[in-house]
Amino acid sequence: MFVAIYRWRLQAGLEQDFIANWQRITALGLAAGSGGSSLFKGSDGRWVAIARWPSREARASFFARLAREDAEPAMRERARQAVLETFPEEELESALDMWTSIPGAAS
Repeated sequence: MFVAIYRWRLQAGLEQDFIANWQRITALGLAAGSGGSSLFKGSDGRWVAIARWPSREARASFFARLAREDAEPAMRERARQAVLETFPEEELESALDMWTSIPGAAS
């Protein structure tokens, strides 16, 4: 498994546009075979997302297709406008995956 970690600082008041677009892209990714993603807000105000894929190639293929065929470019643009700062991505290969859903936890 391959994991990508993304980090941003977002503009106050525009977070919902960003969240809605992240959720949309994750749903499309799930349909294309991803392992889903989680989006978090840190105590320092940074947003962090962890996305799981079967391989780097599967992720690259999905985003190449999305760039050509995105049905909602206006939503993507609103999400882009919400970003004040983007930090470097981190790419990791799984050595041990023991994550599972936590019953009753907020999603």
